[in-house]
Amino acid sequence: MWTPQHKVQCVLWFAELNSVTHVQRCARREWNVDPPTCISIYEWDKTLREMGSLISHAGKHSKQHVTEQTVDRVRESFSRSPRKSIRQASRELGVPRSTIHDIVHKRLRLRTYKLQLLHHIKPDDHHKRTDFAVEMLGHIEENDNYLDLVLFTDESPFHVCGKVNWHNCLIWGSENPHQVIEYERDTPELSIWLGLHKHGVIGPFFFMESTVTGHSYLDMLENFAIPQIPPGFIFQQDGAPSHFHRDVTTFLDETFPGRWVGRGGPTALHPRSPDLTPLDFFAWGFIKDVVYRRKIRDLANLRQRIIEAVELITPQMLINTWQELECRSERENQQDATVRCLLSTLSQHVSGIIMPIFRRPRRV
Repeated sequence: MWTPQHKVQCVLWFAELNSVTHVQRCARREWNVDPPTCISIYEWDKTLREMGSLISHAGKHSKQHVTEQTVDRVRESFSRSPRKSIRQASRELGVPRSTIHDIVHKRLRLRTYKLQLLHHIKPDDHHKRTDFAVEMLGHIEENDNYLDLVLFTDESPFHVCGKVNWHNCLIWGSENPHQVIEYERDTPELSIWLGLHKHGVIGPFFFMESTVTGHSYLDMLENFAIPQIPPGFIFQQDGAPSHFHRDVTTFLDETFPGRWVGRGGPTALHPRSPDLTPLDFFAWGFIKDVVYRRKIRDLANLRQRIIEAVELITPQMLINTWQELECRSERENQQDATVRCLLSTLSQHVSGIIMPIFRRPRRV
């Protein structure tokens, strides 16, 4: 440990000799110890020139009090630009990051919220969702193993840039702002198809084209998916344009007569309902979280990461997912029944108020 006297002597030697090497030689000869490093000598010289002293005052004074003016400046800064980081606010305001952190968390009590991508819900979607949930529950009442026979399928893009990783998208606020983030299109990507049933996973299948067409989707079904689907299963797909191709629907009618769910199929599709599809509320989130934990180098690396992530899906995960699916269907049915009951009660109440008004005799 170098005392202030040692530091001053080294600075004096440095001013006289203008060489850290000569300073180290003098220190070794004078004190018979290993000399200080070159960096230390430079820092002591800089500190003495700027501060006028080499004596550290750390710990001798109480912590500087944060003024209300500083708190107001931080509040105004995050109100004006709530997406900025603490590091950026520290640079703009000239306030230490630790002080900004304490003000944001302890004084302003702000929290970070993750941005969400939401589907636009159309007026008729709620009724279609409810009808699908009721139909599913009806099949389950008739056959306890009905959900075990449903194969849910879907496609999803995976981008090399990792733009789907929303875990790092934070926004400060005292309440959840419910904001939606826009993302960039037309970046290098892989389009994959995946099938999910209670007892296993089929896929992934990597499309050669960036845009899945009806013909490429049909080729995938004939040569990859159908040979792996167990007999007696029910096929489910969403309403993507490639799925509604005439050749595709004709093929599904012949392969799964009365046993497929989708747009134009025997069982009506539940549009814009990712919360009722296992791939949307479980599989894609799990796979992309694993894939994008580390930066992707190229498409080949992305492809290998996807295969490894799919292999991490365990049988217990699938069992838990199917239990959650049944609970969500029951909850959707209960919510619809509650809404209908409230509307009926409100209608009777309003009728009881309005009808006597129309029945009142007019004053002459």
